[in-house]
This record gives sequence, structure tokens and C-alpha cells, in this order.
Amino acid sequence: MTTRTRLDHPDGELRWVGDPRWASVTTPTTRAVIGDHHHLLVVAAHPDDECLGAGAFIADAAALGVDVTLLILTSGEASHPRSSTVSREDLGARRRAEGERAAAELAPAAHVVHVGLPDGGLAERQEEISTAVASFCSAGTLVLAPWTSDGHPDHDAAGRATRTAVLSRTSAGEAGVNLAHYLVWFWHWGEPDLLPWSDLVAVDATLDAQSRRARAVRRHHSQVEPLSTAAGDEALLTDAVLAPTVRGFTTLVLSHRGNLRPDAPSSQRPATFDAMFDRSEDPWSSDTWYERRKRALTAAVLRRERYERVLDLGCSTGALTRDLASRSGDVVAIDVSQRALEIAARDAPSGLTWVRGEAPSIITELSGSFDLVVMSEVGYFLTPFELWLTLGGLIDRLAPGGELVLVSWRHATREIPLDGPRVHAQVRAVCDRWSVVNLVEEDVLIDVYEASR
Repeated sequence: MTTRTRLDHPDGELRWVGDPRWASVTTPTTRAVIGDHHHLLVVAAHPDDECLGAGAFIADAAALGVDVTLLILTSGEASHPRSSTVSREDLGARRRAEGERAAAELAPAAHVVHVGLPDGGLAERQEEISTAVASFCSAGTLVLAPWTSDGHPDHDAAGRATRTAVLSRTSAGEAGVNLAHYLVWFWHWGEPDLLPWSDLVAVDATLDAQSRRARAVRRHHSQVEPLSTAAGDEALLTDAVLAPTVRGFTTLVLSHRGNLRPDAPSSQRPATFDAMFDRSEDPWSSDTWYERRKRALTAAVLRRERYERVLDLGCSTGALTRDLASRSGDVVAIDVSQRALEIAARDAPSGLTWVRGEAPSIITELSGSFDLVVMSEVGYFLTPFELWLTLGGLIDRLAPGGELVLVSWRHATREIPLDGPRVHAQVRAVCDRWSVVNLVEEDVLIDVYEASR
């Protein structure tokens, strides 16, 4: 590693989630990025790079029926240079096998090719890399490679050589060969101003792809677990290092995007949630034992008796909002459904402000800060990238020492982007250092985070 590949940035994911430039990033689907390509060629400098940088995208592409080839340039034999228990040769063999098992998790029919170049020496093997890549760049191939400024010398070299190979194929008249880059170590050493924001796309992953990515990462036992208890055999992929992989979307550098645009329709949530009230003024059955107990638990985990200003995101008919009003004289309650807000406002106590809006955009329209933000059973209705933007906006609105409370149904969901455990995992990957309460019940998850003062 070079000095740029530090994996211990003190701000972790917090320095990424709050950058306002994410709001301008294009958000195409996996199908839109794949377009007319029928072959996905993934170039990895080491076994596990593809899982860390683009695992979920690869899984979703494979699920669409795209042929996947994984070109692993080295065996990763230099990952533990101070190990006294495992030789480089044995470690390389172990990592090659791990790479194949991980590939089977992401894309069961993937063709895995081990090039066998020396770990740590790719900068001197550019021509060999380009030749290997070009040999798989047939017409209709989308190539994924590490970003050329990822910060690890092998990653940068792999990216540069792949770019050369793709340019050579297109110059030779090969049709439909295009290149995208993924990022791995940059998330740890880099700073937001160094990102090529205008070339970024954020591609939401399905729940299945996120699960496949997580399983694939765990297949790299030599990286996620210690080789032994001896010094030099420590696990490399700690929770902090893996935090960017918990995001529910893949960030790609895609400069040759053509007419690529987000192909998701405009949000139908307002109409969808309004329609729920055609059948009942209480579609969430707020008087059931689950709902009453969930509200009681939420009130119980709050760490202060009184709050200056409270934000209730996703208030619906205001059952929880009224409980929060007993702890503060200034509560802002937001919901996407106008009909829900009309019901909530009936006979409401003073000090409540009702706002119709949709996350994440509504958060940028709020003024001032809050010392309590509650997000109860909202996260899984958002796409993974919307959750990222929403979290960034909420953190920006938190007063120093303010509390962020996340509440979710714990069980499986249907026909919505996320589920409770995945929402909580994505938030924890960003806010873990602020964690003060982690409640896991049979039916409900509640996390409380307290911002730095």
C-alpha cells in the first residue's frame, strides 16, 4: 500500500453522506447501464476488489441474464506481508479459491480467469494487462475496472491498462465496447472534492443483490478473518473498511454514458399513500398492540425528558407525533400523504407544524436544526440511494448532540425497495460511532444515534 491507501479516515462514511453534490448524481437502473451490452467483463486487481467495489451491480447484471467474465489479475498473495504462518504461495492459492467461491455467489454462471500477475507489481505489467483485457472485449461488452485514481497502485494500474485496452478495441472498430470504473480504497483515503462528480452514476441494488454481495465478501475468509492469532495475520476487511460496501447502491465512474438517463418514473408515493385512506382513516391500525408497544418503546429510548425542536419524518396520521409533542413544544411532522396530514391535524395539540413533502427533497426545504429527529417505519419505502440522501440531509439538520432515532419493522417486506434490517445496517455503517441505543426485538428494531457535540 502507499500512503494514499490509508483505511482509517477519522470521519469514515460521515464525510461522504453529507455532500450536497450527491443530489445531482444520475441514478439509472442496472438495466439502463447495461443497455445493449450482453457481456460484462469485470477486471479486478486482486480477489475481492470486484465484491467491494461493484458486487451488487454484478449480481443484478447477472440476474438480468448478462454473461459475466471475471478477470482477476493477481492472486492477492501479498495481502499479509508480515505473516509468519502462511507463505505467499499458499495464501495466493487460498485467495484464488476464495475468489471463485465469491464469484459464484454474485453470478453463478460467471467465467473466472486468473491471470497470475504479481501482487504489487501491476504498474510494471501494463502491456500484459491490456492484452489480457482486450482478448475478452468482444462486441457488446461493458467493462468494469478499478478507477484510475483509486489510490492503490495495483488498482490504478489495472484501471489505466483496461482503459488502454478498451480504446484499442474501439479504435479497431469493435462495436459496443464501453468502460465504467468502480471505486474501492478511494472511499477511505479520498476527499469529496477529488471525485469526478459529473461522471458519477449511482445504481440502486435489489435486496437480493445486496445479500449476494454480503455473502460474496464473507467468502474471502483470509481477508475478513485472521489467518491466525499471530502478529501479521490480522483480518484486513474490518467493519470500518467494509462500511462503503453496505451502501445499497453502486457508484460508478461512467464518462461515456451517451443518452443515459434515470429510467425510473416520477414518484407515485403521494398517490399510493393517499389511496390507502380510501378504505380506512387508520390504514396502519395504530391501536394494535404492535403499534402501541412500538410507540412506547420509541418514547422510552429517548434520552432526554424535553427537546427544543423535533422532526418526525413520515408521521402519517400523527399517533407518534402526539407522543413527541408531549416532550417538546415545537414539532415539525412530515408526510408524503396529504390525506394523512388532514387526519393528523384534527384536534392536534399546539406546537405542531404539519408539512406535506417527500424525502429526500423535502429535507432541504426545512430551516433550522433539530435536537431530535425520528424516522419511524419510513426507510424501507425509499430506494437505497434515496435513503443515503435522506440520511445525509437529516444529519445536516441535527443540532450538536442531537439524537437520530430509527425505528423499523424487523420482518420481511414485499414490493418495496428495502427491509428493516437492511435500512438499519446502512445507517449504522455511517453513524456507528454515534450509537447509544441498539434495541433488537422480535418484531421491531430501534437505533438511537447521538451526534457529536
